[in-house]
Amino acid sequence: MGFPSIGRLLGGGRRRSAEFSVICAFNDPERLGKFLLPSLRRQGAPFELIAVDTRGGGQAGAAATLNEAAGGARGGYLMFVHQDVALGSDSWLADACRDLGRISRLGAAGVAGAWRGGSVASVSHGDPPRLACPGQIRKPFRVQTLDGCLMIVPGEVFRRVRFDESTCGGWHLYVADYCLDLARLGYRVHVLPHPVYHESTGPKDPGVYEVARRRLLEKHRARESTIYTTVGVWRT
Repeated sequence: MGFPSIGRLLGGGRRRSAEFSVICAFNDPERLGKFLLPSLRRQGAPFELIAVDTRGGGQAGAAATLNEAAGGARGGYLMFVHQDVALGSDSWLADACRDLGRISRLGAAGVAGAWRGGSVASVSHGDPPRLACPGQIRKPFRVQTLDGCLMIVPGEVFRRVRFDESTCGGWHLYVADYCLDLARLGYRVHVLPHPVYHESTGPKDPGVYEVARRRLLEKHRARESTIYTTVGVWRT
């Protein structure tokens, strides 16, 4: 399977306009072809896929890479998703679109997130698959930050608020930082009740988050006393 640096693929039904722009920075075509792509091909809702091949290196980090990829996106919603995520049903995009339209002041929505009461997720992982969090939500649940495996942002919101390339120069915590930026502007962040499978359970070494964590705390300490994420809870 070969991809250009930034490749676009239209799919999902016969409508010309894409409701979703699915944006994925990938470095493993085998995982992309095993998880994300098959689940997208089964969708009935219209979408475009923007796949960014990062195997050649040279990218400044996730924030810069995804900002560039989103520049030409045409969908009403932008979905930033990892290569090893598989949507849990053939109607996943349509179901998500329905719920997104009902959330007031929507800034972003995902499938896993954290708040002062803990973490919530619609994610399973492992073999055999197991839920990442006990229990299941049945409607969108408001959280402080989202996990980076999948995040959906209305296109009009992303045109106002992009990923912060100076704070998040690497590949970690850029989604948590984005959610906190949205909250500062009065937007809300939710976890959706629609299941996905995520192969990865995260880095084995939590030290990979340290640089991004310090920058996150420094940036947001004036507004947030505690930052809740799916990889840690930190006092600012």
